[in-house]
Amino acid sequence: MTRLFPTLVNVIQLATIVVPGALAWNNGVQKTPAMGFNTWNRFACSINETLIRNTATQMKQLGLLAAGYNFINIDDCWLTTQRSSSGHLVPDPVKFPSGMKALTDFLHGLGFKAGIYQDQGTTTCAGFAGSLNHELTDARDFVDWGFEYVKIDNCNSNFVGTDEARFRRWTDALIQVQRETGKMMFYSFVEWQSFDAWVWGNSIANSWRMYDDIEANWPRITGILNNASFIGDFSNFWGHNDLDMLENGNGALTLAEQRSHFTAWALAKSPLLIGTDISALSAESLAILTNSEIIAINQDTVIGEPLKPFFWGKNPDHTWDPSFPAQYWSGYYKDQQHTAIMYINFNDRTVDLNFTLSHSPHLNGNKRYAVRDLWKHEDKGDVSNFFFDGSIASHDVRAYIFTELP
Repeated sequence: MTRLFPTLVNVIQLATIVVPGALAWNNGVQKTPAMGFNTWNRFACSINETLIRNTATQMKQLGLLAAGYNFINIDDCWLTTQRSSSGHLVPDPVKFPSGMKALTDFLHGLGFKAGIYQDQGTTTCAGFAGSLNHELTDARDFVDWGFEYVKIDNCNSNFVGTDEARFRRWTDALIQVQRETGKMMFYSFVEWQSFDAWVWGNSIANSWRMYDDIEANWPRITGILNNASFIGDFSNFWGHNDLDMLENGNGALTLAEQRSHFTAWALAKSPLLIGTDISALSAESLAILTNSEIIAINQDTVIGEPLKPFFWGKNPDHTWDPSFPAQYWSGYYKDQQHTAIMYINFNDRTVDLNFTLSHSPHLNGNKRYAVRDLWKHEDKGDVSNFFFDGSIASHDVRAYIFTELP
């Protein structure tokens, strides 16, 4: 498929000429970003019910469910290429011989919620039966099968009209099914043709993709984060920019890069969907994914806004640079007396970080703050006016909570 990366023009122009803050579609399903697991990044089409059952079992045993990862989402390739004679989607009988209801019952029995995939085109991205013009039938089936989350992809569409109108068809279907059953699904969609979903997505869905597919390499991670740095105003409770699934545990990402990747996604208030082989997850990668102090910011039920850049660092402020995004980010946590700070070292060498507190709109240069390091899990003492921390390794991250002192 052909996908065009967002550019400086279409991201920054949309972020400046469109006024953010329109009321999100509060469907009562998920106030904070979704957390869980998705099959695609690691397994693509090599999925079956045994893999899903084993993954869920392992996630619970490893403490990932307790950490908040409660959705188990099946991506593309779960179905056949043709619908049934009555117009319904058909789960692959070889991959899922027990059927979807038995699988979701198993997941629910462990304490998880279940997610499923479809595409708002004639076929899915992998070539299986698509959902366009079958939205209500599919929504009814998904709810009947026990699913609580639906991801709608963007491939192979012949729809005449805007992307907003095309994806709103699923919103309308979900609302109709809720009227019939009392049940509502979490709705996530993928739109990569015009790269403007953040402008209208919060009126029709719980999350929306804002860049091309993630890959397990540092340049793609920095490219996604660069885009996110300009559109934070469009994300808040009930509706979130989706930076795509996590690549922790995949590819050749170093532990420093995994730590930065996870921290940036969490503090940008993106959904956190693990996309690796849980059975092969290292203890170090598991520790990154279960950092409760980082997750707490992502799941903050008082402050919905994500962290946003306040100082680009190496580049002049507001520079569009997919290889070297903004380095210093801030946002309130719990209340306006607690501020989360994130710094990422995009350099190829170890550096120090430093900034004047008044540069952040979330800090007061005339106040003193107690500082806690969220990766070292230690208090660093009190600061005022200026903050310094040393020896941040290449591609590593620092995250802090600044608590205002009386």
